[in-house]
Amino acid sequence: MNSSIRSRYFWPAAMLVTLALLAIGLVTVQSTSAQSATAVINTGALNVRSGPGTQFSVVDVVYQGQVVTMIARTTDNSWVFIRTPNVVDGWVNASYIIPSVPINTLPIIGAITPTPTPPPTNTPVPGTTPTPVQPIYATAVVNTGALNVRSGPAPTYTILTAVYQGDILVMLGRNGDGSWIYISTPSNVVGWVNAKYVIPSIPIANLPIIGPVAPTPVPGTATPIPPTPPPTAVPSSAVVTTGSLNVRSGPGLSYSRADGLDYGQYVTLMGRNLDTTWIKVTTPNGKQGWVNGKYIATTLNMNTLPVLTQTGTGIVVTGVLNVRSGPGPDYSILTSAPYGANMTLLGRTSDNRWLRLRAPDWTEGWANGAYIATSLDLNLLPVLAGPVPTVPAVPGVPPGIPPVVPPPVDPGNTASLRACPNTACAVTGSVYSGLSVTATGRSADNTWIFVNVNNGQQGWIPAQYVVLAVPIESLPVLTTPTG
Repeated sequence: MNSSIRSRYFWPAAMLVTLALLAIGLVTVQSTSAQSATAVINTGALNVRSGPGTQFSVVDVVYQGQVVTMIARTTDNSWVFIRTPNVVDGWVNASYIIPSVPINTLPIIGAITPTPTPPPTNTPVPGTTPTPVQPIYATAVVNTGALNVRSGPAPTYTILTAVYQGDILVMLGRNGDGSWIYISTPSNVVGWVNAKYVIPSIPIANLPIIGPVAPTPVPGTATPIPPTPPPTAVPSSAVVTTGSLNVRSGPGLSYSRADGLDYGQYVTLMGRNLDTTWIKVTTPNGKQGWVNGKYIATTLNMNTLPVLTQTGTGIVVTGVLNVRSGPGPDYSILTSAPYGANMTLLGRTSDNRWLRLRAPDWTEGWANGAYIATSLDLNLLPVLAGPVPTVPAVPGVPPGIPPVVPPPVDPGNTASLRACPNTACAVTGSVYSGLSVTATGRSADNTWIFVNVNNGQQGWIPAQYVVLAVPIESLPVLTTPTG
């Protein structure tokens, strides 16, 4: 009987316990459902990192279409702290997920760190207890092809590394006027970048103002000496002002390409050639070479740079210029250069009438200086030969221009005269090697000359077949009628 009574009272009690457990379970499920926020991965593969930035290590990878649980966010909403299907917690870039709730509704946290081990109970030193600082992660995206990271907030500081278009930087501080930002790169290098070339996630003015970071002092040592500021009286750097700039092994277009620079990159100035048309520089990656001075900008007067090579540049201003084995028309022809060719000037005769030079095909020889235009003071070139003997004046030839030395007469070596400056035009006559003709005009590009022959023939002939007694530019430009 007693047993029966115990059984009768026990059943309702068991039911009550079961119902209570079900109720508790129901409440727990409802609470979890209400607080969960999810997101769908919207890229092929997405790294999950140990902190909110690409400089942090990868702890897991999630893939297109997977669902993750969102837990928290950074202050700028650019990174989200999530839990993966593998139950790994970490940070993902918010640009690559589709959230189920607005990201700005998530709680803000800094970098998630493991549960700290209780510190040892050492007696604290009075006045040395640090004030806890909650980390704030503000980021910036590099908005130029390549950007130098420097040791201080100015282009005169040394280059530590470079970051590239699209790289994400962690912003740590700024200088007083906000023109330079102290950052951490994806490879964990800290330094300064020019604020003009990044897109910040928050106003730069919101960053703390800091100076160049000095090394952390070792306890018990003397206070470190602040870094010496760079010299400002004589700037030693220049910025590239063209989209892409070749760095060459020597001061001229004929030299091989040694490196390349992009718009906005800084170089260190080392020296120049005689006429300051080419500048020797050190590139951001430490290579040395020569760049065309037209495509870099600096506050320094580049004429004050040391002259590192006794060369200049000149441009051919006649139809075809012969380069000879010696300084005079009697020497053999080594090669020739067309109108507009760039020549490297190496030296001169003592009277400046003939120049030692290097042609675009790397042949070195002598050419008549009257047919080379240059901004260089020829007296700066080294004297490599004595004066060229003066030739008798010829009526109608400007002073200083030597008379034509005609080639040997060869009636079998002929050239056609044409009705217009083009090989497709009709033939109007012919001339032979060594025949004297009168040049009365030229084409606008200096490649054709209009001549009159003593027998009444006239027409156009390629300039390369004519030896002129005057610079080709002295002839008038003639146009041929059309229609």
